[in-house]
Order: sequence, then C-alpha cells, then structure tokens
Amino acid sequence: CSIPVVSAVGHEIDFTISDFAADVRAPTPSAAAELVAPDAAELKGNVASLAGALQRVLENRLRHSLTVLTSARRALMPRDAERALREPIQNLDRLRQDLTNTADDQMHVRRVRLREVVSLCAAYHPANVIDQKSERLDHTCSQIERAVQSAQQQALERLRHLQSMMRTLGPEATFARGFSITTNADGDIVRRSADLKKGDVLETRLASGKVVSTVSKTKK
Repeated sequence: CSIPVVSAVGHEIDFTISDFAADVRAPTPSAAAELVAPDAAELKGNVASLAGALQRVLENRLRHSLTVLTSARRALMPRDAERALREPIQNLDRLRQDLTNTADDQMHVRRVRLREVVSLCAAYHPANVIDQKSERLDHTCSQIERAVQSAQQQALERLRHLQSMMRTLGPEATFARGFSITTNADGDIVRRSADLKKGDVLETRLASGKVVSTVSKTKK
C-alpha cells in the first residue's frame, strides 16, 4: 500500500501547500505523531468493538429471519408448512453457520492485522527511535573521541621529534661541538677576515661564556 503523508508544519494560521498535498493535516508535529502511531490499546478496543457490533448485527438478522419463517410456518397448514418450510429452514441453518464461520474468520484476520499493527507501532514508537538514535550518537561520539586522542598522540610525537631535531641542529649543539660565533662592535657576525681591521673590538660566543678581544692584525 502507499505510504500516507501527514502535513504538520505546526501553529500556522493559514494553510500551506503541504496541507493540500498531504493525505491528512495535523495541527502540530506532536499531533501528527499520534495520528501515525496511535495507541495500541485504543486499536485493540476499536477492533473488539467493531467485532462485537458485527456479531450483534448478524445475530439480530438471523433472529428476525427465523421469526418470519416461524410465523409463516404457523400460518400454513401443518403438513404443507412442514413440507414447504423444511428446505428453507435447512438453508437458514446453513446460512447461519456460514455467517458464524465468516465472522470467526474475519475476527482471526483482524487479530492478525492488529498484532502486525502493534508490532509496527512498537518498532517506530518515538521512545524506541530515540533509543536507537542515542546508541548511534554514543557510538559516533566514541569514534570521534578515539580519533581526537589518536591525533593528539601523533601531534605529541611529532613535537617531540621536532624538539629533538632542534636540540641536535640548534646553536647550542653547535657550540657544544667546539664551534663559536664572533660579532663586531655593531653586532654583525664576522665571516671574513677582510671585513676587519686592526683595533676592531670583537665578541666571541662560546658554548659557555663569551670572550671580548681586539684585532691586532688580520690574515687572509
């Protein structure tokens, strides 16, 4: 069967296009949920009420038909009445039995359908849907948390590696291997002896401490 469409924009004064396209219009989303998933107890009560009403109608019709036939039989001559009404009465008995069987079959079908509807309502009940969504949300949050922890661990390992490289390649490690840096009075690094002249004041930074010196002569 086709899937019913319920329009439930909610708290609207005017009609919307969806109201005319939908099968049913509900005033609010909550009312729409009640229409789509009615109460199981109410469904059972409605089915039981309809079945009882059907049974009463069938019994009333049978009693009325039996009364009419009985009156007709009494109005006729006893012998003729018995002969004339024997077959109709038998047919009436068969009809009554058939109607009773039909009512029982319909009740069985309605009970089966009711169980299917109740099962479907339970599967799509808002509380069950919320539980399923909550489980999926918890699972997703756990995955995100594990991913964040993994990214943090990788970033920490990368930082430690960079710190190790900085200690190995940095100036402090260079000084520890016996190298030094010499600057002139302006603070510029001295790279060539040709840039110096006699009397220039120099400052040399070592691994531990500094040395101040004066140029007495230069060599190429």
